[in-house]
Amino acid sequence: MTTSDDSEFTTAAVGQKYRKWYSEDSAPWLDNNESLQTAIKKNHWVRWDGVEGTAESHMDWIYTNAKSLMSQERRNEYRPYGEKNGIKYFIHDELTKEGRGYGFFLLEGELELEPRDMVAAMFNFSQTAESDPTVVYMKVMKTYKNPQDFVCAAYWCNNPGFPFVYRDGFDLSGYRKDDDGTMWQLAVSARGKDEFVSMPGALKAVDRYWAYKLTPLGNGKSKVTLICQTQLNGYIPPFLSNYFVCKVLIDYMSTTEENISKNKQNGSHQALLKTLDLLE
Repeated sequence: MTTSDDSEFTTAAVGQKYRKWYSEDSAPWLDNNESLQTAIKKNHWVRWDGVEGTAESHMDWIYTNAKSLMSQERRNEYRPYGEKNGIKYFIHDELTKEGRGYGFFLLEGELELEPRDMVAAMFNFSQTAESDPTVVYMKVMKTYKNPQDFVCAAYWCNNPGFPFVYRDGFDLSGYRKDDDGTMWQLAVSARGKDEFVSMPGALKAVDRYWAYKLTPLGNGKSKVTLICQTQLNGYIPPFLSNYFVCKVLIDYMSTTEENISKNKQNGSHQALLKTLDLLE
């Protein structure tokens, strides 16, 4: 699968509390990294598990795994973990163990939005930086865009809070659409050997699995299922990391409807749908 040279979709955002220290236009630890720039140009990435391939091939991998891990046949592998704001969440003990105790979660609920709205919201970095107080910096470095794929190579940095230092990572993030209207927003960390360099003072985190499944229910509603596993590493104990990750994810899902409604009123949401080729 080839990439398109004229499909740039570059954006960056700085969290509200961090704008005095960081600029959207400058990220020298990324911009001056020759290995990263080579990986971007060649579209050659090393996934967190050591597998090499293109951004599109890694999307194939997370898409296939997400469909399996969310299948009805495998639901008995999860146990209830909690519920908040109408969102139920579950944990997969075996995959959590494989991830050194960092939780492999499944979240499930219904939202008053269409699948494409949620997909677009995940790429709206400016809105995420406004609504998520943990965001320090986010930047799309490159987009590989063609009729079958939309995949971004994107950097993210978040602040888990005192006394822990920033965590950051580099993900390949894109979307897919099934014939029945179901949409998937997918991401997986590209670790590389030298391609990824953390922001000065930050520690590298790893998104092993990330996938939203968005099933249309009619009348502008969707069933939303998310699987995710993020290793925050460092001195954050896994049990504390698990609490932190679940809280952030549920809060995000709970505020997404409101944010999309606001962006529809000012026209920015429709513009993003067009950019992402999500307009029908």
